[in-house]
Amino acid sequence: MRRNKSIQLFSCLLAIVAMGLVSCQQNNKSGKEETEITETHFTFDSLHINKDVDGIATIDYDFHFLKAECIVADSINAKINEQCISGTHDKDISKAIATTIDKELETFRAELVEFYEPDDETYGDMKFHISRKGRFLDNAADTVIIYQYTIDQYTGGAHGSYIPFTLNFSKRTGLSIGIEDVLDITHEEAILDIMLTKLLKDNNCATREELMEKTGILGLGDLYLTENFHLGEDSITFCFGQYDIAPYSSGITYLSLSYDSLKQYLKTK
Repeated sequence: MRRNKSIQLFSCLLAIVAMGLVSCQQNNKSGKEETEITETHFTFDSLHINKDVDGIATIDYDFHFLKAECIVADSINAKINEQCISGTHDKDISKAIATTIDKELETFRAELVEFYEPDDETYGDMKFHISRKGRFLDNAADTVIIYQYTIDQYTGGAHGSYIPFTLNFSKRTGLSIGIEDVLDITHEEAILDIMLTKLLKDNNCATREELMEKTGILGLGDLYLTENFHLGEDSITFCFGQYDIAPYSSGITYLSLSYDSLKQYLKTK
């Protein structure tokens, strides 16, 4: 068995918003530590681990996470771990990655052994892989920290899959921002109408039927208020993945709506 392991741990700077460095401040009245981003940059660490699975597959984890020792950073790191890595609410991402990748490696190996024998002629030609990555994005609204998580994998079948998912966090509290925090979903139907109108316009279609015929979009499902969204500086972008509302051939569907177009339904920006 061949097994390669490379670990790179390094610190670097990433600009996220027009103003702010992660700083921790003590609240003397409550005795609780409060954190907010008050400068232009904050530091983060990156942990990259790549492992070989018997020479026929690779598992690759490459995640950025906040370095600061404060409540906001701990909250965000714990949520990244829970949503993207181990499923546990632990701020120690380095430990979570090391543990999770070993578990996934053994599971992956067992699945491959079940279907392929080492002396099979095609065994060495397989290109199986699982790649999981997490990155902070810099095109966020002023009060938001954005983290994008992606899965790129091929584990057999006709084709692989690519899954992007975005997490939005309050810069002041470190708490997750859900769609209900952004939009008044009691007006869901009206918001969906705005989304459909924009989707038709983006694809130069006059009707839903024409959209489905030309692009395949909405062929597998209707629009809905997905939690996979990105709070940008001037707009909110929704992401619908493969097989979500369209067939694989249609790819990933992105839909951006300006805050102005949604102003009567916005709770916050």
